Amino acid sequence: MHFRRFEERTRQRSSRVALAAFVVAALVAGPTAPAIATPGARHGTDRTFAVEVLSGRADTISGGDALVRVRVPRNVSPHRVKIRVGGRDVTATFHPRGDKRTLLGLVDGLALGRNLLEIRANGHGHGHGHGHGHGRPRAALTLVNHPAEGPVFSGPHIPLFCTASGNPWQLGPVDENCHVAQPQVTYQYRTTAGGFATLPDGPPPGDLATTTTTDGRAVPYVVRIERGTINRAVYEIALLHEPGTAVPDPWTATSGWNDRLVYTFGGACGIGHTQATSTGGVLNDTLLSRGYAVASATFNVFANNCNDVTSAETAMMVKEHFVEAYGAPDFTMGWGGSAGTMQQLLIANAYPGILDGVIGQIGYPDERSVTLTGHECRFISQAATAAGLSTAQRTAVTGFASPNTCFGYQFFDSVDWPATCPNHIPAALRYHPDSNPGGIRCAMADFVSNVYGVDPATGAGRPIIPDTVGVQYGLRTLEAGVISPEQFVTLNEGIGGLDVDGNRTPERTSANVGAIRTAYATGRINQFDGGLRWTPVIETRNYTDPTGDFHDRFRSWTMRERLLKANRRADNHVSITSPSGAAAAATQVRALADMDAWLTARAELAAARPHLPAVELTRRSRPAGLADGCVAPSGEQIVERLTLDPTARCNQLFPYHRNPRVVAGGPTSSDVVKCKVRRLDRSRYDATFTDEQWQRLRAVFPAGVCDWSRPGVAQVPLADTWIRF
Repeated sequence: MHFRRFEERTRQRSSRVALAAFVVAALVAGPTAPAIATPGARHGTDRTFAVEVLSGRADTISGGDALVRVRVPRNVSPHRVKIRVGGRDVTATFHPRGDKRTLLGLVDGLALGRNLLEIRANGHGHGHGHGHGHGRPRAALTLVNHPAEGPVFSGPHIPLFCTASGNPWQLGPVDENCHVAQPQVTYQYRTTAGGFATLPDGPPPGDLATTTTTDGRAVPYVVRIERGTINRAVYEIALLHEPGTAVPDPWTATSGWNDRLVYTFGGACGIGHTQATSTGGVLNDTLLSRGYAVASATFNVFANNCNDVTSAETAMMVKEHFVEAYGAPDFTMGWGGSAGTMQQLLIANAYPGILDGVIGQIGYPDERSVTLTGHECRFISQAATAAGLSTAQRTAVTGFASPNTCFGYQFFDSVDWPATCPNHIPAALRYHPDSNPGGIRCAMADFVSNVYGVDPATGAGRPIIPDTVGVQYGLRTLEAGVISPEQFVTLNEGIGGLDVDGNRTPERTSANVGAIRTAYATGRINQFDGGLRWTPVIETRNYTDPTGDFHDRFRSWTMRERLLKANRRADNHVSITSPSGAAAAATQVRALADMDAWLTARAELAAARPHLPAVELTRRSRPAGLADGCVAPSGEQIVERLTLDPTARCNQLFPYHRNPRVVAGGPTSSDVVKCKVRRLDRSRYDATFTDEQWQRLRAVFPAGVCDWSRPGVAQVPLADTWIRF
């Protein structure tokens, strides 16, 4: 075996054209064109063409090309099929696969906007065609093409600082959209010592390891890494491949790829207006050693881009390029922890189909409800001193296991401060309420203003500032006798709120109802009522509650409860808790194997029973033995349904705690941003207030207190999936 470095030509995605105009719609839900065209379907696919875009949805194509599959009916000879797009004959780009009655072609040169793909049969067929008579069936499908730099559905671009030409990418000159002209390919190999190294030219290195893929093939552990730009982000794609052998494409297989794709996501939450310098990571031994292809992009790391809409769009576009360059995977699994799980859940719910399964670790259901906890931690921490709360009492009011947990949650709190810009944004360009009110505002409301809209009075994004109206912080601790009536009153007197610039206000603040409604309707507050009704989710969590880590176990329950509220069942969600360390790593590896088995079985069932509803496909294909549970410190595997019951074995080993809004009486689903209120009623309290304390409490809650038995203000269902902005 002899390795040599060589130049590999990768198709250049069109990136230099821009939309002449972009019309911003408030909410345009649903596709503009179908992904599959099957005219005359009632007669069966044996007598009509079936046309499918394999690289994505027909209405969300990007970069000027699409991988299209045409199934030829039995009454047509394949050599008589003619395919045109926009009037051009593209028949020569289609080649037979499998039974020779399936044609696969990469249609390129698409114009921006709508392109009509037409399939017809020349001459007479064998029998009566459907669509145009005379034995000549036809089909047509509209392909809607968008620029490689986007946007597709996320709305107008925001300012961005380019990094593709600098360290660590070194991808060459960029254009005005931070795009490079051509992807670059490099090779790494796995050493027998267990690390990755740059593959040298010439013969294979002596310390080159081998690996065996999930389909049993032993191959040299050499990784091909492609890097380029899509949707203004830097993307990476990695898979096992020997230099000097054919690069896999939609028609050519490679022994190192097991025909599955894993898309990785990174955590934290940052608003940097930057192309950034890290992805979710593709040089991953757990994934590559088993033969999975791995893809990610800089916009799929929330530390770089805390915007799940552009994360979804980027993942969709990178996956589209992957399919066009390497072939369609059997399925795509998500992979990532913390906010990397958050992104997977938000994308799977609002833009189903990008990910076929979610594998998450130490995650959260969405960004807004987590950020709300951060705000409330700050309010309580600042009010607790005046209320004379001890450390133990303050911790009880927050609901957490440790007094340090709140400090972690306040990390999310900072994303709503418009003046907290990173250093790479020059001071002269940053927002200042007095000296530069028109500058870049580094706040979540502005970063996702395409979603929430802009306040015409201020020009700033409409924020969902924390709504503290009616919230009785520490209510459950008052009822339990942990804090006194005086401490309860004083604590709530000191809560206050925030203004649009993130400044503390003594008055409680009411969030913008329109922005709240938009958050629910578009899926930014994740109610698990879209694609998560059927998308398989395996969620693992190493237990760190007592250490003050804000990746607390209670978030696993909020996911489960939201699923139950939306669907009255949660067959598609598996939650497993373990200690940290080796047990947690082993649990993640098992989750990967279990999700592979689940999606494999689901695909087989879908092929055999194509008319089964998606929810039923997922339920019936869930592998036997895959269940909720935990791993005891002893290593025992405990199978036990996820529950809040404190006597359950897993809850005895890994107790749940709560969060400030639940301790205030809120639902354990933690999905109410602004509560509806009821009249303040002295008889509802077990505690005894003096008249003076009661008058002070009435002053804190002049409109009443939260009625948690009712849905929140503007808490509407998801309006639709695949919403465009």
